[in-house]
This record gives sequence, C-alpha cells and structure tokens, in this order.
Amino acid sequence: MTKIVKGGNLPVPGQVWRIAVVRRAAGGGVPEVEASALLLDATGRVRDDGDLVFYNRLAHASGAVRLTGQVRDEEQRVADWLEIDTARVEPAVERIVITASSEDGTFGQVPGLHMRTISAGTGEQLALYEVDDASTETAFVLGEFYRRDGAWKFRAVGQGYDAGLVGLAEDFGIVGGDPEPADDGPDPVGAPPEAIPEELLAKVREAEAAVRIPAQVPVQGTVRVGPTPDSGPFGEDFAEFVRSGKGKADVTVDVPVPAGFVVVDCARWGDGYFGLFSIDEQGEDDVLLANTTLEDYEGRAVLRYDGRSPLRLRVHAVQREWTVAVRPVSTLDELGREAEGRGGDVLLYTGPAGLLASRLRTRFEHAYFHVQGHEPDGRDHLLANVASRRPRDSMPLPEGPLLVQVRSADGDWSLEVRPPKGSGGFWRRASR
Repeated sequence: MTKIVKGGNLPVPGQVWRIAVVRRAAGGGVPEVEASALLLDATGRVRDDGDLVFYNRLAHASGAVRLTGQVRDEEQRVADWLEIDTARVEPAVERIVITASSEDGTFGQVPGLHMRTISAGTGEQLALYEVDDASTETAFVLGEFYRRDGAWKFRAVGQGYDAGLVGLAEDFGIVGGDPEPADDGPDPVGAPPEAIPEELLAKVREAEAAVRIPAQVPVQGTVRVGPTPDSGPFGEDFAEFVRSGKGKADVTVDVPVPAGFVVVDCARWGDGYFGLFSIDEQGEDDVLLANTTLEDYEGRAVLRYDGRSPLRLRVHAVQREWTVAVRPVSTLDELGREAEGRGGDVLLYTGPAGLLASRLRTRFEHAYFHVQGHEPDGRDHLLANVASRRPRDSMPLPEGPLLVQVRSADGDWSLEVRPPKGSGGFWRRASR
C-alpha cells in the first residue's frame, strides 16, 4: 500500500484501475457526496461537455472511464467506485481528474474522505490519498492520472472549490449550463402597444371580482371559503373540525363534511409511537394517515371521504397529548418549483406535466418514504416509493390539478418539480 500526501506523485502500473472515493456515510450532519471524473487534453481543459463523467452521464463515450456504483460497509462508510481502462483512453486525453462534490453541505462536515486506487488485475492498492484539510469547500479535485514518458502516473491534488461541481467543471471548460428562458426580443421599433377596448377591460374586472378568493387565515381560525359551495375539483369547502386528547381514542367528526377529498392534520407532543387511521363501517382501522415515532410530530394527510357514514378517526398513541383536525382541500399550500418538510404533508399542484425529484435525509439505514399523487377523479400516481437511507428519485409528474401526498416515517425531505426529459438542462439530475 502506497500512501501519499497532497502534491505527491507516483507511477501506477497496469492497464485497468478501480478508484474508490470513500467517506463517512451521509446522515447526522454529514452531507451527501458524489464522485465524478473529467478527461482533459494538453491544455488542461475538456474537449466538450461529453468529457465529464458524472451523475447524468455514467460512462464516457470511449468506454475509458465509468462510474460503476456505490458500496457501503458495516463501519458506516460509503464509496463511489470508478473504473479507468487506459487502453481505451484516446490519444488526445492527457489527464483524468477525479473529483468529489456535495450539494448539501461542505467538505469540512465530511469525515474520513480519501481516495484509493487499486489494480483491477492484481487487486493491489496502488495509491492512497487522505484529505485532512477540508473546510468550506463544496467540491474537491482529489487527484489526477496523467501521462508522462509513455506511462501513467498519479498525483494527489487536494484542491477545493466553493462553487460545487458546476463551478469546478466550468474551470475545466464545461459549458453545459442550463438554458436561459427564451427572449422573443423587443417589440418592433415604433410599434405602439395595442389598445384594449374599455368595455373589454370592464368585463375582465367584473370576472376578476367574481372569482377573487379572500386571503387565507391561520389554520386554527375560520376556514377560507370561496365564493361558491364548490371550492375546486377536489370537493366543497366546509367548516373545520378540531379535537384534542391524550393517549388512544376514537374521534367522530361532528361537522357536516361533503363527499370528496379532505385534509387531516395531526400533531403529537412528546415522543413514542403515534398512529392515526380512518375507521371503516365495521369499526376497523382503514386508511393510514400517520405512523411515526418522531418527537413533537406534526403531519398532514389526505383522505377520500365517500360521505355515506360519519367520518371517524382512530388515534393509536402512548400517553401523550395530541390534536387532530379535518379541513377542506382549499387550505393546502401549493407546490411550486420546490418544497421541503419533515414527516407527512400534502401539497396542491396546478402546473404542467414534468418530473418530480424527491429526496429524503434520515439517520436510519432504512426509512419509509412514499410520495403519491391523487387526481380529482380518484386516479393515483406513484411519485416515489423508497426504503433506504439515500433515496433520490425522479418520476413523471402528471399535469395538475393534483394532490401530492408525502409520507415519511423519519427524516427531512425535499421535492423539486423539473421539466420533462428532453426539455434541456445540463445540470438537471436525470432519473436513475
């Protein structure tokens, strides 16, 4: 085993190498880290954007460099593995740079960061470089393989960047920035704006006044009510119902609730198990609305109520105080480009079709994380369903209106609405 320090170099024999970028697994304040590689010419720059091997391009077109996967061990370490086949490296490529980047934090928060180079033929460890001076960087050039006198050598670089993978890649000539919105250009010179007839403006003002909705009030106050009984495609508005208690209990909603989708909010103070179900006509637990051991939990779920029998809920809990509330869909926040939260939540999406990228950060090795979309007619769409410590997924998102329900047993989550595939965007993470 050959351990080298920052700036050191040594020969690396063999034709195929396997490189591991190793660090402490994410969680408990440690951010996610991802490895990538850049193939550089004699000027120290990429020839085009295809010379970056990263999360959206797992292999170089030549086959010389590949990201082959991720491995975890029982010591809470994780390694991204790359493979370099020198026989396939094109003559114009003089250097191959190995990098690491984080979207969630700095490398000062990442213990145990190091890079190992292993001969694929013999299994011998050729080089080991440990990073011991990281601080506020969000990307690192760990090391580079370079040609010298017809052979390959490795150099430990250890150069940090504060602009993440995007800034690092731009320094090496990557120009794959996300496209700017199209500009239709200025109006023709001298062309005055088209006048809108006053009678048409009056009709527009009248229509706006008829559909204007009052500003939302706090959730514990009076429910926001629209100008007509039907507040939207998911059902009518109604007066909210709130009930508090302690320990296990059955709750009957004693306000008139019309058939359709309803929102169920819940909060539990303290620790221990907390579960919330709807109750079917036979008195059994029916739809799961909350299921958590989080301390001081607050969550939200959506329930499709048939309106035929009284709406009843069942609380399963240790001797802790709780509150449940039933509210109309009109009280929901809208999902714009992105959202984040903890535990269960429901958001209203009214935008165009696209992709929904979801992510969970948790301290558990296996954690339940589920995102589902509900259309007004009851059709459902699975948007995420992952039981792992590092879920990162991107699924088709239908055109709104859609109720987006997030269920998470433990951890902080985030959602991001992205354009559909093929609509551009070099740095937009592709589905894996």
